[in-house]
Amino acid sequence: MGSTTIGCDQRIAWLLTSARLLNPDPELARRDGFIKALADQGIKIDNSRISRWESGLHPVSGQVAATYEQALGLTEGSLVAVAAGLRRTFGNGPAPREGALRGADLTDGDMDRLLELIDEGKATGAHWLRLVGQLGAYDRVYLRQQEWATLSSRLVQELAVSVGVGFVRRYEAAAGLIRHPNAQRHLTRAIGGFVMNPDTQVVAPVLSLLTEIADEVAGDLVLRMLTSEDKNLRSAASSVAAVKVSRGHFGAHALPQLESHVVGSLRRGESLDGRLDSFDLAVQLPDESWERAKGGLRNRRAFDLVIGSRKGGELVPTQQTAAVVQRLSAAVQRDTPTHSPHENDAMLRRLLRESLLHAHKPRRHHAALLLAATPYAPAVAKHCQDLATHSNDLMAARALTVLMRVGHRMGRSRVLLQSLAETRPTIRARALVNLGLNPEPIKPAEATALLGHLDEHSRPVERHATMFALGMNGGTTLKKLAKSETEWMARSATWWLDQGPALHDSDAALDQIGAQT
Repeated sequence: MGSTTIGCDQRIAWLLTSARLLNPDPELARRDGFIKALADQGIKIDNSRISRWESGLHPVSGQVAATYEQALGLTEGSLVAVAAGLRRTFGNGPAPREGALRGADLTDGDMDRLLELIDEGKATGAHWLRLVGQLGAYDRVYLRQQEWATLSSRLVQELAVSVGVGFVRRYEAAAGLIRHPNAQRHLTRAIGGFVMNPDTQVVAPVLSLLTEIADEVAGDLVLRMLTSEDKNLRSAASSVAAVKVSRGHFGAHALPQLESHVVGSLRRGESLDGRLDSFDLAVQLPDESWERAKGGLRNRRAFDLVIGSRKGGELVPTQQTAAVVQRLSAAVQRDTPTHSPHENDAMLRRLLRESLLHAHKPRRHHAALLLAATPYAPAVAKHCQDLATHSNDLMAARALTVLMRVGHRMGRSRVLLQSLAETRPTIRARALVNLGLNPEPIKPAEATALLGHLDEHSRPVERHATMFALGMNGGTTLKKLAKSETEWMARSATWWLDQGPALHDSDAALDQIGAQT
């Protein structure tokens, strides 16, 4: 836990170790008890192998993560998907297979049943992971054109509104599917069709899938979206472009447009939080490209922030926030039940810092997902809700964004209160998104109160977030709003009625993880 080595393998090892040591069952927290639990399930593993898995000195496979899920009684795919996403984004290729563990191939009957569940709209994220895992075992997969199109559209539509571990599992399934040569064209087409609908209310989680491929068509689609009149679409495209730049997906011909977008976005007088996606893109630009772009910036504060982040990798200098992160880490450890005296968890502190303040969105996102998949999640949620009232807008907004990842099942009343009482538009918008991710229905009186805060002075971000909260909830309010004389409200409500409410996977009801990209 106190290791200073912080690569991908070490983070996955920390994930597995934390899941075991902080498990509610004290027997499983002890290594000999864990080995016995595995043996009871027919898995013969010795102490040295557990030590190797949890040391972080060697890569561990998805089979190992699945074994921990099984032995610890966790939701299928809850550790596997998080570890896979981390390795896919930051690792050096796939982890080796673990010969001591058995992996069961699906029979033809299993595949038929999975496809039936998907077709009926009854599949969970675990079903999607199983299906895509089986398809990925083959270099070539034959489905008829319409079957590929239907499968791709269904996955995109579910991804847009799935919540928690269901979202993380579906995203990993989609990331695997879009990299498959036979599926890539169909899934890319489904993504384009979904996000280019002028009334689409959820863009970023779906569009992010284009970061997985270096395909020129995908890159051109992202570049076109940077010039969209829709601010949400431009923002999502900026975020995707930043990742694609960092992965070398764009050729030299695309750099002038990216530079122009950065200059235009950072010239505006919005807060850093309001232009964070363009800021990320500026930080990721190649050195020679940034040299050209920075000459066009007239906003000295934006210029200094980008320079600082390109050097230090964080949104603000470490010395300005070190005390806040230290207190947060200590409070989370203190409030997380354990079976032995607390040791200082250096990885916890690092992940809290990254999730809040790293300059690159994928680093923030995956740090938060790691926290969400461990027993630390309830305490992280509790203290992020405290931090969400911070007087610093950036810190408050970042805390609410981490809360989107870790969930807040026990803190809905506080989220609702902030959704109603918060006076800072971008902070209030994030509170509303968190309200939409919560599984508890929004009562009619609450919906009326939320809508009562919208008037001609409301900013678009507040309008969009309010409709997100109501749309993810579903209910009769949307039917009334679809008949509104206010055009944007009627169109938004109609889209949500067609799309359907949030998907909360039934097999993950007790998980804390609460992510949307």
